[in-house]
Amino acid sequence: MHATSMSDLSDRTAETTQPVRHIAICLDQSPVADRAMPQAMAMARAFGAQLTMLHVLEPSHDVGRPSVADPLDWELRRAEAKQYLRGMESMWRGRSTGDESLPEPTRSEVLEGRPAEAILSWVATNGVDLTVLTSHGERGQTGWPLAGTARKLVDGLPTSVLLVPARAEPEPTERATRYERVLVPLDGSARAESALAIAGQVARLHGAQLTLLHVVASPPHPCPHPFDEREKELDRLLVERNLRAATAYLDTIVRRTERDGIRVRPLVIDRRDTRNAIQHRIEIDGIDLVVMSGHGHGGRAEQAVGTVAGYLVEQATVPLLLVRDGPPTATTPDRQTRADLRLPHASGS
Repeated sequence: MHATSMSDLSDRTAETTQPVRHIAICLDQSPVADRAMPQAMAMARAFGAQLTMLHVLEPSHDVGRPSVADPLDWELRRAEAKQYLRGMESMWRGRSTGDESLPEPTRSEVLEGRPAEAILSWVATNGVDLTVLTSHGERGQTGWPLAGTARKLVDGLPTSVLLVPARAEPEPTERATRYERVLVPLDGSARAESALAIAGQVARLHGAQLTLLHVVASPPHPCPHPFDEREKELDRLLVERNLRAATAYLDTIVRRTERDGIRVRPLVIDRRDTRNAIQHRIEIDGIDLVVMSGHGHGGRAEQAVGTVAGYLVEQATVPLLLVRDGPPTATTPDRQTRADLRLPHASGS
């Protein structure tokens, strides 16, 4: 690893960071999903973005064969869904005050079909930059880290994703969330640095402290035999060298970030496992939000998220904002998949 110049860092970050102008939040009428609303408002406020509330009507079907929904029942369900979204908007407008008001414009959309496929298709064609969702929905927490729909969305959305864990403490219901401590894991790659612009803007508006974390992982020991004294010394020297390089690297970023009026805390630690080290810092530092790229220097393009990001998607206990650094592997459903859903004709949303 080597220290990056400030001009190089600015260029690399600008190339990989897209502005956030349109935010979509996925709602399914469950208290768990509704918990993400304060987070969506906080993000919309940070970026001055439009907010769209999405709800999907899913037809019932028997195993192995589609069913045709009753048109009257379907229209009643549509009306209920619209009323739910109008109620959400009215409730949050009533609770909003001053600079924590519900963003303008705020829209609502009732979609039809399988939830993941319908959301993927709508988001991909409506200029959404950030999608907010919870790890679980109306069925509540299960034995899996993510519900099926959330898993498909994390893997398939072309946007950045703010994932709110269902296991997190209930969010305040009186107003939008206010972040105080934001964590950005960095590994020296341009991909990881793509999260800096978004994290910096959130931290600046919320007056939050921005912690930049670099984990110097100890070299792996593939051989089953223990190191001799010479090998232990080489191992120690390598770790010390990487710690010095990492410190210089973060110092470069701190100097630039502090000029933007953001409180920055650089943190370099030496741990055997990067994933556990990040999770440990989240817990002991009382982090409110983690912002990171979906991939780091070792990320593979064919994977939706890398190893570290994938671990935090399943284990994080605080909201996790994954900055999309490339196209996801999953795509919107093909024609045959959509044909399996027989929906009654309905006018306008």
